[in-house]
Amino acid sequence: MLTLCLFTLFVIAICSYIYFSIRKRYNYWKDRGIVHEEPRFIVGNFSFFMRKSFWEYFYDLKKKFPQDCVGIYLGLQPGLVVQSPELAKKVLVDSDCFQHRFTYSGTVGDPIGSLNLFVSKGRLRKDLQQAYSPLFTTARLKTVTTLMNINAQDLKEKIQKDFVEEGKPVNIKKLMTMYVTDTLAFSVFGLRLSTLKGEKSPLWDITSHITKCNFSRGMEILTIFFIPSLAEALRMKFFSGPATEIFKKMFWSVVKLRQAKGEKNNTDLLEYFLKLRDKFAAIGYDDLSENLMLSQAAAFIMASIETTTVTLTYTIFELAYHQEEQEKLYNEINDVVRRSGKNVLDYTELSELKYLIAVINETLRKCVPLQHLDRVPVNDYQLTDDIVLEKGIPIMVNVAALHHDERFFPEPNEWRPERFLTSSEFDALNYTFLPFGEGHRSCIGKRYGMLQLKTALVQIVHNFRIEPIMPYELKSDPYSIVLAPIDGASVKFVPR
Repeated sequence: MLTLCLFTLFVIAICSYIYFSIRKRYNYWKDRGIVHEEPRFIVGNFSFFMRKSFWEYFYDLKKKFPQDCVGIYLGLQPGLVVQSPELAKKVLVDSDCFQHRFTYSGTVGDPIGSLNLFVSKGRLRKDLQQAYSPLFTTARLKTVTTLMNINAQDLKEKIQKDFVEEGKPVNIKKLMTMYVTDTLAFSVFGLRLSTLKGEKSPLWDITSHITKCNFSRGMEILTIFFIPSLAEALRMKFFSGPATEIFKKMFWSVVKLRQAKGEKNNTDLLEYFLKLRDKFAAIGYDDLSENLMLSQAAAFIMASIETTTVTLTYTIFELAYHQEEQEKLYNEINDVVRRSGKNVLDYTELSELKYLIAVINETLRKCVPLQHLDRVPVNDYQLTDDIVLEKGIPIMVNVAALHHDERFFPEPNEWRPERFLTSSEFDALNYTFLPFGEGHRSCIGKRYGMLQLKTALVQIVHNFRIEPIMPYELKSDPYSIVLAPIDGASVKFVPR
């Protein structure tokens, strides 16, 4: 009996210690006099999960707390969200302090997930960034544009055959996922396998996994991006085991086929990724060179697929509800097509389409795919006169809030491409417009991504009028890390 009583007291003591330790942890921002969202026990500020998207959470956070800084709790971990361009600039530009992302960086058991440029740290990140820099030269992008235009022609033919002649509405997100998968397969691996034509592409098995949103995938995303310590304890992977094996098999089968034929294809990116292996081996990564190469190729696909797909989806959807802007875009495209004497525009001609760039940028403003940018300081940092950010405390730039701040974008919920007519293609507008990030960790593939958008939209708008068939307000998917419509969104295409 005495033993049972002692054991019970011991359990009570341990539980009490844990409880009061957590309560003390949840006083972190209160003790520092920083406005914050009250956490719930254990889950912190993640009680919204499954009810609304991450994008909505960050968007609503600015409404609830209009201050430049607001404290939140990522489970048990305190985090700071900044919501002004001045503080965003500090975080994104200071590469000495804010070197790393907060995101889980993988384990040795997940080399494809842990060795890529997106999550890498220290010397490896610098070496990867240097190796990546020649990847998107203008000369290479001109060649890539030719490959993308072939896929854009397939997209036009599928719309005509499956949705115009059949008189069916189209699920935009599903269709755009097929297009982006085909452009990646062709421009990265030289695989001329078209899911748009009903052909089976090995890349489709990977991209469909990445874009699949359900409870288990949502939990993975939540843990990897916001609770990296738990992701590490559970040894989570960026890619599932099956997706990793499919990717490796596809990559090496293409390489072996080329080697057997004695071919080299400098029109796609595969040759460049193979050269990366030799570069990595030459600078001291002999044991990792093969996995480093595979990791960069896999991360490139992962970074491209969902962000490009949802941007195309929202742009097409907005054009359907803005007929005047759609006609203005059609006229711009038609003028360049007539001057060129071609139905397919090259890299230089696509660069002339200033209103198209404004249309894309306005969609990226209103419906920015990635709602926040995360960093973690490597030492204590004087963020403001009153706030010292402690080493290891994650800080997040609230991009959704900046893009919807009425001080910079009047009537921010209105879609108005004219906002961007006087700015250049990748102008951050003094850190108020950050769809590709900014600073030393900005998106290295942004020019490639813009080409994917341009080639598809030119073929669609020049050949079809886009008409609405559903309510304008789209509900976002609560399981997706990026902003995505829960039902994919639908429109109707009418031949011009």
